Amino acid sequence: MPRKKVEALVIATPLPPLSGAINFTMPAIVCPACKSKISADGKTLHEKSSYLDELLEVDAGVDELEKKIEKQNKTITTHEATITDLRSQLEAANKKPAAQPEKEKPNVGQEKRTDGSKPKPSWFD
Repeated sequence: MPRKKVEALVIATPLPPLSGAINFTMPAIVCPACKSKISADGKTLHEKSSYLDELLEVDAGVDELEKKIEKQNKTITTHEATITDLRSQLEAANKKPAAQPEKEKPNVGQEKRTDGSKPKPSWFD
């Protein structure tokens, strides 16, 4: 018995034209954080975005603010120590009895005489 010939089904897809070298580079993706175009492995920056420049400027500003905050914290600590010292001095001053001024003796009915004689004694003395 003769065998039937089976014709092979060939699907032809056009190949890209070869320009001498095959391009094995990975496609560029957009970084979700800085919006720049980077390689798929994350090692190569293809296009730097303006958003990345802005992030770098903000980062420098944050460093300056951190230094100012640290300086302010040192100043606050110094002022708190001064306040504590002054409070302790105030408490020590409040614990000491204050010298009260002498009370004036009442001189009711006692007139000073210009002639140098003693005034008459009062009836309640």
